[in-house]
Amino acid sequence: MTHDAIPGVELPPQPQRKPNVFERIAGVLFSPGETFRDIAQRPDIVGPLLLIVIFGFVATALILPRFDFESMTAQQTAAVKKQNPNMSEDDAERIAKFGRASATVMAWASPLLQLAWFALVAGVLLLAFRMFGGEGTYKQAYSTTLYSWMPRVLQSIVMVIVVLARGSVDPLTMATTVKSNPAFLVDMTERPVLFSLLSSFDVFAIWSIVLFVIGFSEVAKTSKGKAAAIVVSLWFVTIAIKIGFAALNASRMG
Repeated sequence: MTHDAIPGVELPPQPQRKPNVFERIAGVLFSPGETFRDIAQRPDIVGPLLLIVIFGFVATALILPRFDFESMTAQQTAAVKKQNPNMSEDDAERIAKFGRASATVMAWASPLLQLAWFALVAGVLLLAFRMFGGEGTYKQAYSTTLYSWMPRVLQSIVMVIVVLARGSVDPLTMATTVKSNPAFLVDMTERPVLFSLLSSFDVFAIWSIVLFVIGFSEVAKTSKGKAAAIVVSLWFVTIAIKIGFAALNASRMG
């Protein structure tokens, strides 16, 4: 005969089951507070990182054959000819080939380049929070960064569906393939700086920023208000850098 408990003997607590990566993704998207609390206690990196990288390669394989290289190279050639009206057709063809090759290489390299991007974001955020009295380890910061990026993965899934339905996409205007930001209201070739600014205020990007705030408030053990001040400030810095590059490129192209 067995008994669930012996009087006077305290049984050790049963270990809590660790959610798998898909359960955590669902939790981050729909109940982030509780999920990020668990991630801060038991961070994981390999699962979400592999998922993001593998999906990146799958998305590239599906989208790359549908790149409208003709439209892209025509815009690039027109911009160069505006600077150099006497450019020969051979030079124009070389520019077009270089543009297609560069876009292809960047498309395949992008999933791997994300590894460096996530490492940088996690490090910068952790440093910023530690400077303002927060806590946390790099593993916690990296795990939180990966899960906070999930709305952008969701955006990529929607983008793949849209591109497959449409049949083609202009690589230069990928930011507006999913109409989740107001950049589609302006012409990128005519107003590149405004296009860059508007594309930054994307619904999925803002969703991701909210998750960064919630996640790092748990990791750093600080208030959500303080976490928001740090995360949003750094986000605005990245927007300013992005706009600066767009302005520099626009002035270079005349």
